[in-house]
Amino acid sequence: MIDYSKFCAIDASYKSKHISCSDGVELFEIYFSPSRPSPFPPIIFLAGWGSLIHSWEIVLKDMTQDFEVIYVETREKGSAIHEVEQLLNIETLGNDLPHILNYHDLSENEYILFGSSLGATVILDAMSRNKMYPALAVLIGPNGEFKTPGIWIWIARMATPFLYHLIKPMLKWYMKKKYIDMDSDPNQYEKYARTLDEANPARLRRSALQFSKYKIWDRLGKIQQKVLIFTASKDIMHGHENAVKISDSLSNCELVNLETNARTHSVEMINQMRSYLKKKSHVKNNC
Repeated sequence: MIDYSKFCAIDASYKSKHISCSDGVELFEIYFSPSRPSPFPPIIFLAGWGSLIHSWEIVLKDMTQDFEVIYVETREKGSAIHEVEQLLNIETLGNDLPHILNYHDLSENEYILFGSSLGATVILDAMSRNKMYPALAVLIGPNGEFKTPGIWIWIARMATPFLYHLIKPMLKWYMKKKYIDMDSDPNQYEKYARTLDEANPARLRRSALQFSKYKIWDRLGKIQQKVLIFTASKDIMHGHENAVKISDSLSNCELVNLETNARTHSVEMINQMRSYLKKKSHVKNNC
């Protein structure tokens, strides 16, 4: 059993388990509770594609001071329990979310959806299909589509999980040269290199092939809920222009540019989220 106490604020607590969801899938979640009753709605937290909780240590340690946080690892991650050939696309990841709500008795109450990168896209998709009705969606670096170079699609089709370990050094090199600004945010490379090291190769491959076909642009107009987007104009991997286009397509959205990936994973970001919630009166006994 992994000790997740380093992701908790002082005196906060946690418990972890698998939750039964769609298609016989069981998702791993970590439920963090602050030491005192939270003034805010609970947060359902979805990280990015293959992203590890270690990338969110700073955020969770601060967030769990005054938020209940349900950290959910989506079905493409190695912690999920399901058959090898289970479908891994944006829609099926989103279809799991109502089961999380039901388990925590949140379907009729206020809650916040918080997602980064792939997690943010899953949230947008689920909202556009009327699967989720959050009081607020907080999105970091959302994608309206996944533009994958044709050569990488070909490699993904050809590469078995065994070959993944052989080509992984090339993937890291390409990521570093093409998508990481080593001058403004050198730690971003170390974070994503670790993700590649600890990912489930078979699920990573199958989900990559599915995600490459995805676009949400024509459904963003269906989303009426409040959305707060944090983007980073210097973060090449998460396409600032993509986030701006999504923001412009939503009817009730506020966009905040924090410039670097490190700042979108910081206490500064959480404080801005707290300020937004207070401004919009999403505080218990004041809603």
